[in-house]
Amino acid sequence: MPTDVDGRGDQNPREALRDYHQIQQLSESPEDAVRIADQPKMVSRFYDAVTRFYEFGWGTTFHFAPRRPGENLAASQRRLNEQVGEILRLEPGMEVADIGCGVGGPLITIAKATGASVTGINFNAYQIARGRQRVKQAGLEDTCRFLYANYMDVPLDDGVFDAVYAFEAVCHAPNKLLLFEQLHRLLKPGGEMALVEWCLTDQFDAADARHRDIRSRIETNNATPDLLTTDEQVEAIRKAGFEIIQSADLQAENGNPRTPWYMALQGRDLSFSSWARTPAGRAVTANVTKLLELLRIAPSGTSDTAEFLNVAADALVESGELGIFTPSFLVHARKPADG
Repeated sequence: MPTDVDGRGDQNPREALRDYHQIQQLSESPEDAVRIADQPKMVSRFYDAVTRFYEFGWGTTFHFAPRRPGENLAASQRRLNEQVGEILRLEPGMEVADIGCGVGGPLITIAKATGASVTGINFNAYQIARGRQRVKQAGLEDTCRFLYANYMDVPLDDGVFDAVYAFEAVCHAPNKLLLFEQLHRLLKPGGEMALVEWCLTDQFDAADARHRDIRSRIETNNATPDLLTTDEQVEAIRKAGFEIIQSADLQAENGNPRTPWYMALQGRDLSFSSWARTPAGRAVTANVTKLLELLRIAPSGTSDTAEFLNVAADALVESGELGIFTPSFLVHARKPADG
């Protein structure tokens, strides 16, 4: 099975944001080959800039989840992670891939809950380093590992995994079909995949100028180019050779109108640990980081990154209020046994 591959991350926020914008311009090329080559670098530079902010506001798990009344974000995230483990029927002895694993929060939760061996595949060296630290702290070094690789071109043999999952990572791929074909290749015949991903809902209207503006702000400020609709996501996965077992907007099916997914960014999710995600908390963070930059305590560009993420958060809240976007579209699919 794969072993760790070392990489080195640059955590200078200003340089990371500069490179992100430059690569983003290149990635807007109509030539798909250019986009496929440049986009992984763009996403990695994005996470070089934002990961420390995510860790400050989100802890170790960087995704939304359907919330129950009285349930905090961390509890809902853990419940969703465990639900995916149950959907895939993970158990000890199974080899599983976590696509775009971040700093390892879901990986650790799923490995603990199921006993499966999990390989986190990630193209950001800083996140892998953080993930390794957390796996060691959790005592899971025998069953969990990381692979530094572009998940659209994974340097592994065919059919090495029993199951594959991802939380809000597929949305970063410049060519979703190519990615789904790669995941199909990595799975053993009969292996299953569960993706919980960002998609546009059927309420999105491409003819509506406001909808287009919100979509543009989400894509630009979250490194998520060319978001698919839920129908397009299902069709691309089917075209890659998978059999669709289930598809559902978990927010619509399991969410509660009293606790919408975007409340974590809206100022309604009030607690000491969640304050940094609220509009007031984000504004204070941006101002404080400006002061810390002047005092040379924080790296140059830290406040720019905070403001950049504020734009992203506001766009997500607007999309949630209009119902044109979901961060939790589940597709559970199988590679045919004769595939």
